[in-house]
Amino acid sequence: MDHVQTARSPRFAKALAYVADHAFLFFCLALVISAACKLLSLHSRELWLDETYSAFIAHLPFAQLSSHLTGEYNPPFYYLLLWLWTRLVGDAQGQLRLFGIIINICAMAGMYLLARRILGERFGALAAALFAFSPMLFVYSLEVRSYMLFILAFIGLLTAHWALAIQQKEEKWLIVTYAVLAALLFYINYIGVFVLIGLCLHWILAVGFDQRRIVRLVSAGLLTILLIAPGISPLLYRNSLKHELNQAREASHDNSSALSYGAADQKSSAVRGLAKSSAAMAGFYPASSPLLLLLCALPLSLALAGAIYFGLAKGDELCRLFVVMALALGVGAIVLHLSATRYLLPLVPLLVLAVARAIQQASTNSRWRVASLSVATLILCLYAAGFFRQTFIHHGRPWQNLVSAVQHNSQSGDTVVFDALYAQVPFDYFARQVHFSPHETGFPLSIYDWWSKQKNQAWGGPVILHADLDDFPARLAASDAKTLLIVRYETYYYDPQDALLARMRQLGKVEEISLPPDPDATSEDESLRLFRVTARQ
Repeated sequence: MDHVQTARSPRFAKALAYVADHAFLFFCLALVISAACKLLSLHSRELWLDETYSAFIAHLPFAQLSSHLTGEYNPPFYYLLLWLWTRLVGDAQGQLRLFGIIINICAMAGMYLLARRILGERFGALAAALFAFSPMLFVYSLEVRSYMLFILAFIGLLTAHWALAIQQKEEKWLIVTYAVLAALLFYINYIGVFVLIGLCLHWILAVGFDQRRIVRLVSAGLLTILLIAPGISPLLYRNSLKHELNQAREASHDNSSALSYGAADQKSSAVRGLAKSSAAMAGFYPASSPLLLLLCALPLSLALAGAIYFGLAKGDELCRLFVVMALALGVGAIVLHLSATRYLLPLVPLLVLAVARAIQQASTNSRWRVASLSVATLILCLYAAGFFRQTFIHHGRPWQNLVSAVQHNSQSGDTVVFDALYAQVPFDYFARQVHFSPHETGFPLSIYDWWSKQKNQAWGGPVILHADLDDFPARLAASDAKTLLIVRYETYYYDPQDALLARMRQLGKVEEISLPPDPDATSEDESLRLFRVTARQ
């Protein structure tokens, strides 16, 4: 056995030397491929519901931004940048998505600089390549939402955190930079609160009883609190708005006069959803069979187990930071019932760093060197496979198809009715792109009218009463609409009884207008459907 290992060593050492000498070029190749695939995918999928709300805010005149941003559940910083971006390049889908891709390219470059500082050239390039080929980051880099801006700011904050907490640098400008970046996370997305808690816990663990390090920690913490203090009151106010809507939704289930508002709460599935989201964030390849999934998951599971081992048992600071941050975000997600993958995205930079560190540590042992580097190769291949699967997967264009169908089937005097109030926002975005402006309303009123009646324009909708269902047809009849075109969307959430369509069948002839199938819809209720209602003669 020793003879075999010795025989292999020269070739293995030569291969390692070649990789080390060309690590930067390998990362550059990964960055170019990643960026090119994302740029080619600008129009591969259309904007979804929340993205069109971002586009709606970016399209507003500046004077109207304040009222909408006050009611919006997310902080304002990303929306302000997007508003400026659309004034420079426009608000078509490709132009909106380009903003996130440019931020993602900057994040990939920043990730390489951070990884090289912590792990060295070779394993830093590995971590940066994993980051570039992360399947989930591919998806969210194309979204017109704040996630990639958050990741970029987090990478900058991790760089400052490593310099202050681990390398014990004492420059005052680093403390100021740390506080500014920490506050920026807060103003980009409120999930940053849990990120800051995780960083603070790790810094406390790293400080020990060193007085100078404690002073730096306290200084950075106080300055951060000072910078985020102006945002605390808006956060509490947004939380109260959300709490009011949630209370109204929950109360509607026991209110005999209420028709519906939202599906029953599914808190029991939060942990299961969090587990699925964690697997997706980590990069587990979505295999078609349990056996293939196991084979694909094995190398990544080994690397994650190694990262946890080195963090908890060996005291490696990078792996310990990953473990602490995973606990902080996991607890926050469970407490707030946030099971979507996007709330775990801040873990991606630390995940790839911890995986690369575990492989680096294992490779220092000659017994495990070949196995650890083989695991690294397999993980990189799995990430690349998931990345290219996301690149070439087929997506539908349900909203564009809906606008085309309405445009083709409507005449002057017809009214488009949205049974889910918020569906008016994505419809209007895509209708505006083709200069189509039909007469519209929502059930029981237009979302813009509902917003105008609120003290702030919170994203959501009113509780619908049976009285609304009785009054709505009469109001439509008074409007002299010749034909109604009813857009049915997410009835499991907004109108689970499908009461509006049932009432329309009592008043006139209802026929469904065929739409192309949506390959991304996971259930019939998530699919867009269009109905024509004509009054009986």
